[in-house]
Amino acid sequence: MGLRRFAKAVVFAVSAVLVLPLAAASWIEKRLAAGEAVFTFCAQSLALVPGLPGSWLRAAFYGFALDDCAWEVHIGFGSHFSHRGAVVGPQASMGSYCVIGHARIGRRAMIGSRVSIPSGKRQHLDEGGRLSGSEGRFDTVTVGDGCWIGEGAILLADVGAGSIVSAGAVVVQPAPAGSLVGGNPARVLRALDPDQQG
Repeated sequence: MGLRRFAKAVVFAVSAVLVLPLAAASWIEKRLAAGEAVFTFCAQSLALVPGLPGSWLRAAFYGFALDDCAWEVHIGFGSHFSHRGAVVGPQASMGSYCVIGHARIGRRAMIGSRVSIPSGKRQHLDEGGRLSGSEGRFDTVTVGDGCWIGEGAILLADVGAGSIVSAGAVVVQPAPAGSLVGGNPARVLRALDPDQQG
């Protein structure tokens, strides 16, 4: 382990100790199947801590609170996960003011500011496809390894590994691996050269 990585590990360990009370409260809530009110309070509170300390504290909290979250991640100011049913791979990064629901974010995925991943397209529909105020369907949206997601994009469907989603795009259909997608609704603009992919 190099000196820089060792220093990051030490900072993460200190951050983990600092967020332990919040992580413990979220863990107890999960074990009691009591919803996500405590998790949401902790996530939104930590979203407001500025600078690098905020990013470290958020990474440490989500390392405990999400289904799985690597410790080497960057989660920008104002960004938070709205549900604990998410997975974040190593070296993933997201800018400021992102709201992420049920998602699987691959390793080295780069997510710009103000990106929204709201747990799929059916979260306000019941099993019969009717509008429902209480029981929606939460789908897990996957962002593949090495993807670049542009600012303000909305992802309602999976994005394949090594793809680029243009700023402001609204992805409603799965995007194949190694593609450049853009527009509203997003469509494949072209296949990417394998040398350009992360």
